[in-house]
Amino acid sequence: MAAGYDHCLVGAGIVGVCLAITLAEQGKRVLVLETGDLKETPGLQAFYQGEASAVHPPAHEYRRQRLGGTSHLWGGRCIPLDTQDFEARPHVPESGWPLTGADLAPYMLRAHEMLDVGAVAYTTQALQASKKELIAGLGSIAPSVIENIERYSLPTDVGHKYRAVLQASQNILVIMRARVVDLELDAATQTVTSAQVLVGESTQGFKVRAGEFVLCGGGIEATRLMLRVRQSQPSWARLDAALGKYYGCHFDTTLGELQISQARPRFDFEKTVDGVYARRKLQFSREFQARHGLLNSAFRLHFQPYANAQHGSAVLSTIYLLKSILPKEHQDILNHSRGVAATDSQKLAHLWNIARDLPSVPSFAWEWLSKIKLAHRKLPYTLIAPRTSKFPLDFNSEQVPSARNQIALADQADAQGMPRVCIHWQLTDQDVASARASFMHLQAQLQRIKGVQLTLNLNALEAQLQDSHPIGGHHLGSTRMGATPKNSVVNHQLRVHGTTNLRIAAASVFTTTGAANPTISLLALVLRSFNAPAHSSDQYEKLQPL
Repeated sequence: MAAGYDHCLVGAGIVGVCLAITLAEQGKRVLVLETGDLKETPGLQAFYQGEASAVHPPAHEYRRQRLGGTSHLWGGRCIPLDTQDFEARPHVPESGWPLTGADLAPYMLRAHEMLDVGAVAYTTQALQASKKELIAGLGSIAPSVIENIERYSLPTDVGHKYRAVLQASQNILVIMRARVVDLELDAATQTVTSAQVLVGESTQGFKVRAGEFVLCGGGIEATRLMLRVRQSQPSWARLDAALGKYYGCHFDTTLGELQISQARPRFDFEKTVDGVYARRKLQFSREFQARHGLLNSAFRLHFQPYANAQHGSAVLSTIYLLKSILPKEHQDILNHSRGVAATDSQKLAHLWNIARDLPSVPSFAWEWLSKIKLAHRKLPYTLIAPRTSKFPLDFNSEQVPSARNQIALADQADAQGMPRVCIHWQLTDQDVASARASFMHLQAQLQRIKGVQLTLNLNALEAQLQDSHPIGGHHLGSTRMGATPKNSVVNHQLRVHGTTNLRIAAASVFTTTGAANPTISLLALVLRSFNAPAHSSDQYEKLQPL
């Protein structure tokens, strides 16, 4: 039995690795247990398989069993949660975190440093071309519609970046191919006394003792283990109102046609003053959302779907025809997650696009090689501006917390006897109504700008929004944070209600989903909960060239 550790971290993804290093710097002895190996193996990856609603990605997608976890796959997009995301909003049921954005702010700089995101600056003032607008005249509709940026990591694979640090530390021990399948508790004190660990794909294992146990294996796996423990802990009935429930993702769709007949918009990726790739986005202000009862959301200029050969782009057609060499998750993105398959006639149309504009393909290949494949800080992805002045809009929105959306244990178990997950996800009526209203409000605001018009198919708008899909890698809410077990699983310090030494450090603790990718806010939240070094705002708002 392994013992003598202050903390046992279950999972070695972004949170597990960064937290281990942070705790070790505080002089703590840390044991990290990771189910995977240095790279994915089919047998270990199969533990992620489960059931999911038809529209939701399969349970095993967007997740990786390996050192560094899904940071090996992610695109690096970093966006902090907005002020209103933490607030109790009358028009958002079950909203209101037990902390504020200001509570996380002092820990953002360390999170940015660990993930190579640069300065904590998300306004357009951080851009090298800071005086330009996404759309000329956009300032005339502020503050109703505001323009901010999203920043991008290298993207940083924490398994690769920090492997040597983990190996060199005298305070950290990482055990690979070590899967925690159960926790044992003292019924009287509600203290976790040990974790049951199985080795590799076998049913042989050992137990681990530690001062504190922290579940860092991602939102789905953290929920899965908690539900497994609940089966043998009658006292955990106190958590039943929230455990596994309120599961949410950001939902995404691309629709509409934004025609800009004046100056070309700032469509492409740009660089910040400190040399980080960034892209502009549009949002309604906090006050506008409250006044009109809108969920938080974001709009980005987009291009025609890769699969639709009518875009006329040789580059997009080339990418689409070569998509089979990409990971399944990236293929879903190319297909807009709708399982689009090119027919023979469509393939011919794609080939015709390539033949008509063949010189653009080697030019793109060089950019891909120099700015993506070989670059240290990589261009996040390929953006091909439409040939016309018409742009579809990419839309991301938060979801209303709903107890009907949940992660449960399936009847089927995996090869080690661990019940698989069953994911129930759907949009609520309020999700769809808010999305529809958001498009309508944006249309009304943009028409105030000369030469700008957003065209929507009003007859099909609601059906198109109903067809929105969850963003596959954001698994939120199913062990949500709150003040009481009546509607939450963990408190503001991420400790499971009623226990003395069990915490959850995964995006499943988010009380509401927000409209932002969760990674950077989650890491700041975890660093705060474990007393990482804090920084005042004047230390991180200064932009310094890299």
